[in-house]
Amino acid sequence: MIRTGGERLNSVRPAPDKGKSKKTPGGAPETNEYYERVARHFRSAKHVSIFATIVFLLAAIATSRSELTIENLQYLMKFISFTNTETSITATRITYPSSDRTRLELFIGDLCYLSPEGYALYDSRGNTIMTENIKYAFPMLSTGSKYALCYDLGGTSFTVFNTFAKLSSGTVDYPITAADISDAGNFIVASSTREYRTAVMLYDSDLKLLSRVLRENYLSDVTLKRDGSEVAVMTAGSVDGEFVTTIELIVPGHDSVRKSVNFSGLGYSIHYMDNAIAVVYDSGIIFYDSDLTLIRAVKDMSLVMTDVSDRYLTCIDASGVIGNSYAVNVYDTKGQIKATADLDGKLIGADHDESGEYIFLLAGNTVTRINLENRRIGQVKADASGFDIVAMSPDSYLIATSSYALTCTPDDFGEKYLDDSADTADTGDAEPVTPPVTPDTAATETTSLPETGIPDDTDGQDTAEATPAT
Repeated sequence: MIRTGGERLNSVRPAPDKGKSKKTPGGAPETNEYYERVARHFRSAKHVSIFATIVFLLAAIATSRSELTIENLQYLMKFISFTNTETSITATRITYPSSDRTRLELFIGDLCYLSPEGYALYDSRGNTIMTENIKYAFPMLSTGSKYALCYDLGGTSFTVFNTFAKLSSGTVDYPITAADISDAGNFIVASSTREYRTAVMLYDSDLKLLSRVLRENYLSDVTLKRDGSEVAVMTAGSVDGEFVTTIELIVPGHDSVRKSVNFSGLGYSIHYMDNAIAVVYDSGIIFYDSDLTLIRAVKDMSLVMTDVSDRYLTCIDASGVIGNSYAVNVYDTKGQIKATADLDGKLIGADHDESGEYIFLLAGNTVTRINLENRRIGQVKADASGFDIVAMSPDSYLIATSSYALTCTPDDFGEKYLDDSADTADTGDAEPVTPPVTPDTAATETTSLPETGIPDDTDGQDTAEATPAT
């Protein structure tokens, strides 16, 4: 330590030399040799990594060339999905190819479009995510939380998409009569065979054929439980000149029927609800519990349209012989009426929001919203003349026209309280019948596919029938 002029000077230890810096003619440092060496090492490592990756890919392709098929690549695509963070469509208007057979569904926050012109997926802002040139004469669309199922009603083709790509496509030998898809990704396609009037193909979430259900009678409807754990098959035949409908509950992958029941009449459609199953048939509606025990039946109805959520069944009944007048009744899973309303004008469409508490009805140029959460009902004028309505949220909906979809978010529905004193419809138990099983009408066993892909023919089935409640 050195003292100079009364000031204390601290000695400073020099920093380690990491390399000499090159200096410019002005004396300022330009580069440092130490960092130059580090940069060269990084560049060398990058080049070696790229070279090793290329060598690995070439070796993998050479050794596994037989495994690189279109099917395997499509299987890989099912794990790639662009999940939309938006819960509803924010674009004011989404334009798509014009057609008079357009189908629209919400698909993970996006808008799914299918028509004879092809398939398309639009994001919440109206941008095109993907398109596919598929030609279906009578296109039908069903969506779940993972996949979208497109099929040609009366044709022989079907296709499965996610939000990224086409995953799978297939054909059947005979016309498709129905199809459905669950949130879990498994789906069903119904057709027929040379020997059987009904053939329901069950596919798992890996898009592979799991089993087939073969029946002698004609198919009325088939549907999957939302979680994919069960399928309901409804077929119709005749006994002594009268229609008899059979409902069977089948667990995918199992070779037996879990529950079955018969009733007099011609079944139209069947729907899973929360701990209940709703059936629409030619005389009215029937409610069963999850084991097909009869809860309640409502007869003497002239239904023209229905809409079903997990909690409610909305029935629209013609209330006049002439004219466009309709009576709306909303039933819960116990078959009790929760709301009633009257509609005037040409009936166009009905839909519900995700919760099921808000029901939207399009009739003429008027949109009616039934608010079951607050027990209110309101109406607004439709902003466009469309062919369908798609509910997006409790406060917004889409009006679908032949060439565009219009987003509508009214400020006020002009709501008033629902009438709680409405008369209920005639309720009576549907008469259960057990048709005689003969060799001509005997149903075959649900059959799993062996390794050969051809189902074994087996006899007998679990025909346990729930005892109807009175």
